[in-house]
Amino acid sequence: MRQLFLLLFALIISAKGLSADFISNGWTIRFDETTQRLNIDYRGRQLMADAYAEARQGDNTYYSFNASSVSVEQNDVSDVFGSGRQLCITYRMDDGMVLIQTLSCYDSHPYMVAQLSMTNGSTMSSNYVLPLKSTTTSSVMPAGKKNRMLFVPWDNDGFIRYASNTLRSTVNSYAVTAIYNTDTRGGLICGALDHDLWKSAVRVTASDYDKVDELALISGYTDEHSHDSIQSEQMVMPHGAVVADTVRSARFMMGWFDDWRTGMETFGQACTLIAPKREWAAGAPYGWSSWGVQSTDISYQGVMDCGNFIRDNLVEHGFHDREGRVVLSLDAWWNDNLSVQQVKSFVSYCKENNMIPGLYYGSFCRFGDLQSYVPGTSNKYRFRDIALKVHGRYKVVDGAYCLDPTHVGTKQFMLSEMQKFKSWGIEYLKCDFMSNGAIEADSWYNKDCHTGIQAYNEGMACLMRYAGDMYLDLSIAPIFPYHYTHGRRISCDAWGAMDHTKYVMNNASYGWWLNQLYVANDPDHMVMAMRQEAGGVQSEGANRARITSGAVVGAFLTGDNFSPNVVLHNGSGKVGENYSNISQQRALMFLTNEDVNEIPRTCGSFRPVYGNASSSVGAESLMTYENDRYVYVAVFNYQMLMPLSGSLPFADLGIDAASIKEIKELWMGEMIDQGSTGFQYRVPACDARIYRIEKNAALGIVSAGKEQYTGPAVVFDLQGRRMSVALKRGIYIREGKKYIVK
Repeated sequence: MRQLFLLLFALIISAKGLSADFISNGWTIRFDETTQRLNIDYRGRQLMADAYAEARQGDNTYYSFNASSVSVEQNDVSDVFGSGRQLCITYRMDDGMVLIQTLSCYDSHPYMVAQLSMTNGSTMSSNYVLPLKSTTTSSVMPAGKKNRMLFVPWDNDGFIRYASNTLRSTVNSYAVTAIYNTDTRGGLICGALDHDLWKSAVRVTASDYDKVDELALISGYTDEHSHDSIQSEQMVMPHGAVVADTVRSARFMMGWFDDWRTGMETFGQACTLIAPKREWAAGAPYGWSSWGVQSTDISYQGVMDCGNFIRDNLVEHGFHDREGRVVLSLDAWWNDNLSVQQVKSFVSYCKENNMIPGLYYGSFCRFGDLQSYVPGTSNKYRFRDIALKVHGRYKVVDGAYCLDPTHVGTKQFMLSEMQKFKSWGIEYLKCDFMSNGAIEADSWYNKDCHTGIQAYNEGMACLMRYAGDMYLDLSIAPIFPYHYTHGRRISCDAWGAMDHTKYVMNNASYGWWLNQLYVANDPDHMVMAMRQEAGGVQSEGANRARITSGAVVGAFLTGDNFSPNVVLHNGSGKVGENYSNISQQRALMFLTNEDVNEIPRTCGSFRPVYGNASSSVGAESLMTYENDRYVYVAVFNYQMLMPLSGSLPFADLGIDAASIKEIKELWMGEMIDQGSTGFQYRVPACDARIYRIEKNAALGIVSAGKEQYTGPAVVFDLQGRRMSVALKRGIYIREGKKYIVK
């Protein structure tokens, strides 16, 4: 009977053209038969007006509002996101093309998932599919100038930055964006959840600081940021065309959140429902990278000296991961400056000293000629055979040829390298220039592959399988896909100057939520005394800020040279100061603070308190993280001359003064006076401070079942909003379990 009703409902809508309301879990979606467009509301707030679907095949662009007939159905849905209700609208075009738009709302999530499929009864192709688009101006945001829209880059190459822009321009944000208000924190989050076929983007065109004039969810987007520009032809390589009997866009999440930061974290969690993140029992890695200072002058003795210094002076003060280990990572030039026997001796040293031996590797790039034979292929392939072409020319990114991730020669090369590394005992791999494997190309070895990201997925799946249990840390790489590796560098190269710290913190300020996808965001090596040509010894304040940036982002690797036996050369080949004594002194000053060293081990990436440092040159000064015991606040002063001071209300941290035991500043070791509504912070120029707010014992928490939890906790209400247990009594969710606060 129910199926018959739904069929009759669909026929009535198609034949008589009645408007239909779809209502589920706070969502109201109205399909207007006259305009064949959608109005989408969430809890009384209009998120999109006159929305439609758009898709392209060849030279034809299809718009859902031009359909000759439409049928509408409402169905139950049950998939990886849970159970709920789904609105399915089928648009039939005069030439036989059929667009199928699905909008799914779930009982356990505060967001909707949208997807568009297209089919014409035979195998077809498309490189541009939009499940939702609106060009009708909406006032979803409050009036005024406190609204922002987030630009998320494709990857972390070329020192690109995130941007929190005012609503006065057009932003094409890769994969996801947030449109939010810095006062209320309320915001609209839209983002692609699938990352197997498409480079996806969200386009926002805004005006007058509070008007959204266009909002489009796009599968099939390329520009210069995805390395798909062709400078010689002054054009951008189009996205590859997906070939299938039914071509589907990525699934896109759309949701309104009272706190946009929670919304971004929820987006990351939604992605992992499709492709779970890789886990690593030891959590965020701690350790040392040779690229920071030793760089091209890396030597076996220099590495041993640095390992000894860390072992003898830092580890006992908490500079180690959850399993008591540290990484020693040999970066680029390891294979030029160290013999195979020295690498094996290095591995033995690490294992004897409870350290993780690491190397540097690039699977999809070729620095050098293309005529050489590819190692591991028994001289069957030369690099010219496995290199990608764009418009008939070999593609070069960052000075390296791009290799085809689907080619059997590339896979054999990866396999031979991984077998070698594993036979040596390598457990950590920094994977660089990975974006070279994700470009749009003329063709791929695998003829069933038609897009850059499809090829990249194929290559990454092989890398993960060949590497086995190694910790894989991406360096220059797309944000998505994420599930093949454990970590990813959140920025491009950064050393120790204050502008480097600000650059890292720009990426952390608006990309912190990536810790939902990776074990640890990597802020690159922390350097206190840089090579002379890079700026030399930095001030103690700059050192403190750079170490703080590492602590609040995730991975905690220093890059200083602690060896007096290393000879450093500048670009002209002249010998320069190696600063080993100063580096050791600074490390003893800044890397033995046990309170700070504890942070990466017990916290995830800090998130912005506000999120109002607009433009790509900005970075948040106040970052925060809450765990079961503490609320941390890191304050950065990027100014070179003026101190930074202010009052931070407890309400802005989501805590109550009554729930606070004490406040301690961790760098100076000072106890901070607690006011009734907040506390005062003060940071000298070019410096940073970390305030640790210790919580009192929480209200009693009694589970709905047999288990009980009675300590302080980060909890979420039934709408998924992050709250403190000290705020109010009620029903909460902690680690997937329901609790009652009495």
